[in-house]
Amino acid sequence: MKYILVILISFLVSGCFVTQPPITEYMLNVKLPKQNFKSDCKRSIKISKCFVNAKLKTLNMNYAQGDKKVYMYSQSMWAELPSEAITAKIVKLLQDKKLFKIVQTSKSRGITDLILETNVDDFMQYFDNDLKISYVKVSITFTLIDAKTNKLIASKNFKSNVMSSSLDALGGVDALGKALSNILLENSIWLTKVCR
Repeated sequence: MKYILVILISFLVSGCFVTQPPITEYMLNVKLPKQNFKSDCKRSIKISKCFVNAKLKTLNMNYAQGDKKVYMYSQSMWAELPSEAITAKIVKLLQDKKLFKIVQTSKSRGITDLILETNVDDFMQYFDNDLKISYVKVSITFTLIDAKTNKLIASKNFKSNVMSSSLDALGGVDALGKALSNILLENSIWLTKVCR
């Protein structure tokens, strides 16, 4: 009877200490373009928050398999909202490269000459149906608006597809960072031409 009681207590106590695997948090690592861009733009610009779908307004990391199925990584998540991370990278790029006289965030109450709106059409890791190939698709539309008249000055969509280095969340995060870097480079070149 003693042995049965000891086994029963140990079984009950061990159930209280079940550990869950740790969740890994990932940050979006984007390498900003190294080259300097010649810009004579004397105007100020405000960067609006990114317009994104619901999947990028959460810390959950999603991936797609084939054309129809979307899943969520169970042990991986974003350290910050992708929408906020993308907006912050755009602001940093424009401030560092000095493409405009003044660069303000959407929180600023200051009046600017221009507004840059960003619409993230696609920002996800994809797998083929056999889960043997992984790549990311990033598609972002930038729209430049005259802040005084609210008239559209220019709008352009940029796309970048990058193969994942590994078939997991880390491979997807690395590829998303590279794809976003590609788009930020193209966006910088476009802005220097549009704002002449």
